[in-house]
Amino acid sequence: MAKLGTGIATAAALLFAVAAHGRQAAEPSRYEGPVIDVHLHADSAGQIGPPGQSICPKEGPLHRMNFDARGDWRRALVERGLDPPCDDPLVGAPSDAALRDLTIEQMRRYNVRGLVSGPAEYLDDWVGTAPDLFWPSTKFYLPSDSMPSPEDLAERQRLGTRIALAEIVNQYAGIAPGDPRMAPYWEMAEREELPVGIHLGIGPPGAAALYPEFRAMSPLELDPVLRRHPRLRIFVMHAGYPFLDDMKAMLYLYPQLMVDTAVLQFQIPRAEYYAYLESLVRAGYSDRIMFGSDQMVWPGAIGEGIDAINDAPFLTFEQKKAILHDNAARFLGLPDGAD
Repeated sequence: MAKLGTGIATAAALLFAVAAHGRQAAEPSRYEGPVIDVHLHADSAGQIGPPGQSICPKEGPLHRMNFDARGDWRRALVERGLDPPCDDPLVGAPSDAALRDLTIEQMRRYNVRGLVSGPAEYLDDWVGTAPDLFWPSTKFYLPSDSMPSPEDLAERQRLGTRIALAEIVNQYAGIAPGDPRMAPYWEMAEREELPVGIHLGIGPPGAAALYPEFRAMSPLELDPVLRRHPRLRIFVMHAGYPFLDDMKAMLYLYPQLMVDTAVLQFQIPRAEYYAYLESLVRAGYSDRIMFGSDQMVWPGAIGEGIDAINDAPFLTFEQKKAILHDNAARFLGLPDGAD
């Protein structure tokens, strides 16, 4: 009986080892190929506060804030950025030049090429410094008197000085996508096949206290635009977070609609990001999701965002590759090998 028991135990151990090896072999590997980032910012290192502002990527900016109405929210955010409560924060660049150079360093390290927008003085400098890494795009804020006309945007695309209209940040002025003032821009973008990215969702934490006219906007706000312009090449930035059901409804109704993952890898807790992303993937939309870092003052947000996709336990290798590269290549209409 002793020999029989030993034999059973040995067989069980072998079966366990085989099963464990099978599980390891089945684990999806990391995607290490070229990456397309559809959401980059060329701007000042002080755009959100004093240079050096840092943030906890795994926990999000609201982690242990303990704020009440007697304080000033803007000041609370700045103080948090100078002393983030985590061991591995994303550290803000100390100067404009460092922000540019460290961003370029991250992009070369991770083999990234990106769609970048920002004030002309910064955008031209970044693109001129590393033309092989950046596709220049137009940031758009409708209330500004300096916004280009639809004809100007179309001409920029023809000349190759701007290849997209992204991001549209009208939300910060409370202007919805269906506002009549946007009609000629939507018409031009559809006619010229100009890629468009629009900011929807909830914005930065405490947005209503920071921007008096800001209002949360669901992806459903795009419905009248997409009904009128069925060939419009458009993506919702931040995947419309946190309006998950509305986002899934719009993806279902409009197969031309795309989303990006920008900001979600550091603006909300990682578990929440994964739950949101997994729900979109489970709903069948892994071919409609594009990687975006939303690098603003944190160059490390690029690598953090790529690693977050690669570390997602629910994504297959094919899905990681699609999100990090293939979907954006298709959306931007890149020829094979152009990235």
